[in-house]
Amino acid sequence: MVKNKIEWSIRSKRHVLKIQKYLEEINSSAAVKVTGEIKATAELLLVQPLLGKPWVRNGTRKLVLKKYTYSIIYRVAGSKVVVLAVAHQSLKNQA
Repeated sequence: MVKNKIEWSIRSKRHVLKIQKYLEEINSSAAVKVTGEIKATAELLLVQPLLGKPWVRNGTRKLVLKKYTYSIIYRVAGSKVVVLAVAHQSLKNQA
């Protein structure tokens, strides 16, 4: 049995790091909570890969975090979920 896994693109890793650095300047506790929620939500996609809605680019999906104003842009590739970007809700279609 092939185990599902999350693959973070270089771009998505940079996005999460940028979010973390920005939030640390304001509130270090919030930075930990938000980045933790982003990662936990991405992990949820391993068991429910079609949880997000189809997005503007063919084959990609967008999952909005309920608690925070970020979205995870991803695609499913076989047994992998590839996180392509993490974007703030105010940045429509810019991920």
